[in-house]
Amino acid sequence: MTWEWLGGIFAPVKQWLKNRAAEKQAEHERNLAVIQNQARLAQSEKDYNHEWEMANLQDKDKGLRYFSYAMFTAPIVITVISPAHGKEIFANLENVPPWLVQTWIAINGGVWGISSLKNVVPSVIGNIRKSKSS
Repeated sequence: MTWEWLGGIFAPVKQWLKNRAAEKQAEHERNLAVIQNQARLAQSEKDYNHEWEMANLQDKDKGLRYFSYAMFTAPIVITVISPAHGKEIFANLENVPPWLVQTWIAINGGVWGISSLKNVVPSVIGNIRKSKSS
């Protein structure tokens, strides 16, 4: 009796494991490239390597953005899953003072806006400085 038919059963699992290993290898190579680029920037005297560049390479704000996004998304998801609980959430939001809601929106806008601007503004300033010195 041959057991070759077992190979067909486990083929999808084997392929999934191969794909997972390839993903992990690619992720490792990306992280290694980031570390090498950080070292290159830190050692370079010619490149425009300020703290914002190093922080941008590490994406330190990712956790804060995920938390902020979850705060906006959670009431919607809860309403879809349990309309009664969602209705309570939105009814309770009406009890929050408008100034507090506006402050909360401004803070979240700042988190998202500054997170994006910190990647754009320094490079623009760096290009302006380089063009002035040329």
